[in-house]
Amino acid sequence: MKLDFFDANAFIGRPNNGQLGSVSTAEQLLAEMDRQGISKAIVWHIFQYEGSIVEGNRILAEEILKSDRLYGCWTILPPQTQEVIGKDFFKKMKENKIVCLNAFPEWHRFILDSVGFGRFLDELCERKIPIFLTMGRTCITWEGLYRLMKEFPRLTCVLCDIGIWGVDRYTWPLLEKFENFYLESSQLSLEEGGIEATVKRFGSERIVFGTGFPVQYQKASILQLTHADISEKDKENIASKNLERILQKEQL
Repeated sequence: MKLDFFDANAFIGRPNNGQLGSVSTAEQLLAEMDRQGISKAIVWHIFQYEGSIVEGNRILAEEILKSDRLYGCWTILPPQTQEVIGKDFFKKMKENKIVCLNAFPEWHRFILDSVGFGRFLDELCERKIPIFLTMGRTCITWEGLYRLMKEFPRLTCVLCDIGIWGVDRYTWPLLEKFENFYLESSQLSLEEGGIEATVKRFGSERIVFGTGFPVQYQKASILQLTHADISEKDKENIASKNLERILQKEQL
């Protein structure tokens, strides 16, 4: 059975470290997606991390408007500075095909909690807008993540690039406690039996497919899911159905 893949974790733009295999434009990303059989993707721009968040968000919005297969993820900063979050923020998200948000509090020097983001995160909970946190970069500590979820238990959170080797000791308590907490698959599947064990314990509905491209190979994530020892229905859920549900299909 052919799976319909919806990538939850990809970026465009060239990192400052000159990483090989990076893609600069939406067109280049789409070409790689076509080569691997990925139908849709949520995308952010590396400049949102390494450069100006404001300019990176703008560049991303321009790029994803080139294709109805791409959806955007904007980076946020504290509302008090009014650099990103300002008047009509959610209206602007909708106008620019932005379906989720991400944050890099450790890297961008702020604390993601109720003190700085209380009202804003409450609204994310009400609107069911997911926030994506990328553990593979300087993003948030495990202690900070636990505090965030404890303060906002209804928050929809997708944890990407989670790493391997005992990471379930960090993630499983969060999966058990918070029903809107999800794991992205690209590094979960690198640990032998990682997908299978998580599905057996929490069901396939708590995992979304992601590649981590261009840092990681798209084909690796596809093969890991395709050959996982789980049911075809579970594979379909992870490949695209879970992410579509999280994003509330009317946004797509």
